[in-house]
Amino acid sequence: MEFHPVIMAAGHGSRMTDLTANTPKALLPLGNLPMIWYPIKMLQKAGFETAIVIVQESTKDNIESTLRNLEVKMKLEFVSVPDNADWGTADSLRHIHERIKPHSDLLVLSCDLLTNVQLHCLADIHRTYDAAVTMLLTSQSVNMTEQSVPGHKTKRTAEKEFIGMDSQQKKVVFMASEADLDESLSIRKSLLKRHPCLTIHTKLSDAHLYLIKRWVIDYLIDNKNISTIKGELIPHLVKKQFSKPPATHNESDLPNPNASVMSVDTRQDIYSYLQDSEVFDLAKEMSSSAHHMTENKIGCYGYVMEGGLCIRSNTLASYCEANRQVPKYLSSFSENNPIAQIHPTVTISKSQV
Repeated sequence: MEFHPVIMAAGHGSRMTDLTANTPKALLPLGNLPMIWYPIKMLQKAGFETAIVIVQESTKDNIESTLRNLEVKMKLEFVSVPDNADWGTADSLRHIHERIKPHSDLLVLSCDLLTNVQLHCLADIHRTYDAAVTMLLTSQSVNMTEQSVPGHKTKRTAEKEFIGMDSQQKKVVFMASEADLDESLSIRKSLLKRHPCLTIHTKLSDAHLYLIKRWVIDYLIDNKNISTIKGELIPHLVKKQFSKPPATHNESDLPNPNASVMSVDTRQDIYSYLQDSEVFDLAKEMSSSAHHMTENKIGCYGYVMEGGLCIRSNTLASYCEANRQVPKYLSSFSENNPIAQIHPTVTISKSQV
């Protein structure tokens, strides 16, 4: 396989503490099966045989034994991170970089993602454009913030994302969160010059499933100031699409060739991590009209999933909705129905989930 799967299962579930106080988020039941079972089955159905699962130290044994009892066929390598470490998802990738298969790109997904997306749809885009990162984007018709959920009633506000895509609706050229913006949305002139026709989406959301080039991981290792994938790495790569590689200078070009090396900036730019792709270079040579072939090699692309199932169970509202939807799509995860059907008139007590 050209992709090495990594499942992020070390989250604390801070948006649903009523449920995760005594149960690891990855083991919360969705249709009477642990949440993490679904992304594993999706990978298994796509043909993957191995995967890395990142968990907290305190939950490693519990998650490992639960999946063993479910007779998961994939070979799972569990890697633990300290419970008290304030690590983001990018920090976790740095932690496991030595375990990633050589010359393999990464397939990173969250354990709370419930989706029946066909992974080859993302892989086709990733290969075609030799993308640095390809992400799964979803347009949900159900507003999770309006769903009735059990527990105390609190005021919930939607987390709006601004995602700009090119005229072909494949390349992600702008990404920002409403929480990171002031009163206005600013778009750089360099972006508009390159893409005069673009669409800013406010109803798309990042599903936390990414195909990431291996060189991006190498870049992460040396840039420890990037802590999260969604909040920092992806926006950083999106912006870098419109930057220019630094000019190379010979010693004779320097203002003072005898200057101390202490005054020279030795930090490597992101372009120094780029790896040439023979397939991409051949396609560029043979293509007569592909505009994207002439652009910056740092490409960020997205696959917009319309229809089907794609829910992140990271809030009480989305978790309840996932439990409502999962029985309808169970056959897309497993031919044998492992969920005992429950009659809709059954009463669930307060001590049950």
